[in-house]
Amino acid sequence: MVIAECNPSKIHLRHPETGVGARRFLITVNHFTSEEMQIYDASSGDGEYLSADRYDTAFDALKNEKHDNAEYFAKDILSGKYGFMCQYKKETNFDTIWSSVFNLTSGEIYRAEGNPKRVKYIKDDRFLNCLKTY
Repeated sequence: MVIAECNPSKIHLRHPETGVGARRFLITVNHFTSEEMQIYDASSGDGEYLSADRYDTAFDALKNEKHDNAEYFAKDILSGKYGFMCQYKKETNFDTIWSSVFNLTSGEIYRAEGNPKRVKYIKDDRFLNCLKTY
């Protein structure tokens, strides 16, 4: 796993922690979250549309919750079952247009075409079908 935080001046790669008790997950949102990239963050640390809140929701869920199925757990996090993720107020005239979950073990992709709070995830076979043709 790796997250690349990039701008025209610098690229910083974030990897999961290692060692005993290390967090074995990574989260990214619409603002730089690494110390190295903070000087480039023109959003004052909140990116766009409550990205700091979305980061905290995902972080807390991954840190505190036990789960049997990572795919369903990811969908639940993105659907807002653990706190604010995409539940924007109507007066903001802003919404999530899609959400994706990638199962790196199986190669399966699931997408919600619209806000995952209101739209179910469906399996998207287009990528796997494309790979089969090569």
